[in-house]
Amino acid sequence: MQSLYRRSLCLMAILLTLTLHAISQFKVIGYFPNWEGSVSAIQYSKLTHINYAFLIPNSDGSLQAPDDPARLRSLVTAAHAAGVKVIISVGGGGGDVGFRTFSLTASGRTTFVNNMVNFCNTYNLDGVDLDWEYPNAGTQASAFVTLMSQLATAMHANGRVATAAVIGDYGDDSFLSTLFPVADWLNIMAYDDNPPDHSTYNLAVQCLNYWLGRGLPKEKAVLGVPFYGRRDWSGDYGFATLLGMGADPYADRYGDIGYNGITTIKNKTSLALSQAAGIMIWEIAQDATGTYSLLSAIKDVVNNGNTTTAPIGKTIWLKGNNSQYVSSKGNVNPMYCNATAVAGWNQFLVGDGGNGKITLSNGGYFVSSENGEQAMNCNRTVADDWEKFDWIQNADGTVSLRGNNGLYVSSEDGAAAMTCNRTTAQGWETFSWAEISAARIAASQDSVVSLKTETGLVVYPNPVSKGSELTINVAGYDGKSPLQVTVKDLYQRTLLYKKAGTARVSISTGNLVPGMYVVVITYGNQIFTKQVLIL
Repeated sequence: MQSLYRRSLCLMAILLTLTLHAISQFKVIGYFPNWEGSVSAIQYSKLTHINYAFLIPNSDGSLQAPDDPARLRSLVTAAHAAGVKVIISVGGGGGDVGFRTFSLTASGRTTFVNNMVNFCNTYNLDGVDLDWEYPNAGTQASAFVTLMSQLATAMHANGRVATAAVIGDYGDDSFLSTLFPVADWLNIMAYDDNPPDHSTYNLAVQCLNYWLGRGLPKEKAVLGVPFYGRRDWSGDYGFATLLGMGADPYADRYGDIGYNGITTIKNKTSLALSQAAGIMIWEIAQDATGTYSLLSAIKDVVNNGNTTTAPIGKTIWLKGNNSQYVSSKGNVNPMYCNATAVAGWNQFLVGDGGNGKITLSNGGYFVSSENGEQAMNCNRTVADDWEKFDWIQNADGTVSLRGNNGLYVSSEDGAAAMTCNRTTAQGWETFSWAEISAARIAASQDSVVSLKTETGLVVYPNPVSKGSELTINVAGYDGKSPLQVTVKDLYQRTLLYKKAGTARVSISTGNLVPGMYVVVITYGNQIFTKQVLIL
């Protein structure tokens, strides 16, 4: 009896270890629908998990029979042979109506959980993913947490996982924070935001900021990306279909259809590697094959880290092959590649320019190619076409920057002002780079030319730690009209807003990622600005 008991403990320990390993590794999760795609065409070696969609629950907690049991069994066999876990996704848009009834009663929840355990046993599955779009505030939201807790307990007892798909950048009322310690991870649907550009890089940042800002551990955040494009809400276009229509595999727009090309998918994967526990795809049957496979692009970044993608959201230095640094020249003179140290003028924030391109900014001003017609400057307050560049990784680890005129940026060997007029990328058109630490950025801020500030305006602390309070004090405030405080990113997008009737206002930086921001204070006809660094 003791020997049997010890073996049982060992078995439980092994199951727990396997479960924890599955949770801790960087996940590449592909939803695979029951209505399209071939089981034999799946690139199993590039996935860690497959979410088979969808199993439909009834209002009493029972389950509708799967559409094609043989297809599901075939998928599980092939996936397990390749070391890939298979999770059954339950519900889905239009198939989740049953949740609204059975989740509200203890008997309904128990019936559902027991049925899910039996279903997983029958088909040798590795877990359950709940896709309820979406619980209403109040009773349904609370019932969802209770349901997930009961499901997770049952799944964990058999070495399986319990996960959920959630809204991209809102949903406090639908998905309570008490869900976080219960679910093994959450698949964040960072798409279908606002067609046609329904899933930009900035939306991915915004969605991760939202969930992490609410307290979801990084280890449980999985960033969702689309393998399809949208023109409007009438339907979608799979990535392979778009390429067949003539779309550029590296761009994000084909006519009036917005999608994610290889460049943006790689950038989002890099984001997920640094700020999340994995990346999720809806859905892998829409991928292209061969050279332009988006799943291959994801795998490339996972295998090689962030070296093949632009460091969007990071502050970097750029060094020419003359071993000197690129300088913004204080945003008032043409740019040169002749600085000998990384001071304030020689630090550039890499931004998402959309359509697979990046921007570079310093002191709140953007670098411009000047369309190759004159020396480059770093003096634009907004990023239009001339302020967007292709970030091109060279075989030797350097990068080249190509303007929207199709020509390359040249350091001019530091002997003349930089230009963007070269037809090929050779020595002077290649740059090494590295990310600059937050501490080093803060230490050199005195060298950066700030935006307009006014006497009597104090913003402190500056730099400010992420999650801390930022205090704004306007000594000259007359109290006659509301004091409005807006926090914007360097693209002039409003991220935080607060209205007050006093000269002193405090705002939380909890939902903002480290980087440079602009605080705009207005009252009456007065407008003040201050640049703030969040560490």
